Amino acid sequence: MPATWRRWALVAAAVAWWWAMSVFTPWAGDMAHRLWLYDTLFYARFVLLAWAVAEFGIAFVRWRAGESRIAWAIALIAFIAIAWTYERTELGLRLKVMASDTALSRSTSLPYDTPRHRAGHFIVDTVREPVPDEPWLWLGRPFGGGTGTGRALVRSGDNAPRPPHDGHYAYRRIAGAWWLAETR
Repeated sequence: MPATWRRWALVAAAVAWWWAMSVFTPWAGDMAHRLWLYDTLFYARFVLLAWAVAEFGIAFVRWRAGESRIAWAIALIAFIAIAWTYERTELGLRLKVMASDTALSRSTSLPYDTPRHRAGHFIVDTVREPVPDEPWLWLGRPFGGGTGTGRALVRSGDNAPRPPHDGHYAYRRIAGAWWLAETR
């Protein structure tokens, strides 16, 4: 396989891996346990990382010899930076909440027995209201029921949510009326 095809295959594999880990997959809202998928994707990230390091090493050696174009490397680095920001940073969380505000607001009015569902950029495992007039949307992962995060989005307005149990949750304002409650 020519180097160009191999490198673009790496970029495509990285995009496919990110999509498979996202809430936008067809199986994300399903209650079926897919911990095998989580494990597969967890270890696949190390394979992709090793592949990327090898490709960057080869590209660097060829670049030093004046042979290589590195447009694919720039594309891969840009993709990784955007995906990491979206998934792992406060900015990404804020952007997801702002983009999902309408869907999250709809979820706050659902009954407690509503099945797990996708609300914008989030998977909502369950809706609870431990404090009257403050809906808590417990967030899950896209690998089926039982893969919760210990985090909830709480619509509480300008004031911090009232804790249902003292000392069990840490709160921080995310965007608009939404707060993130995390178990300590």
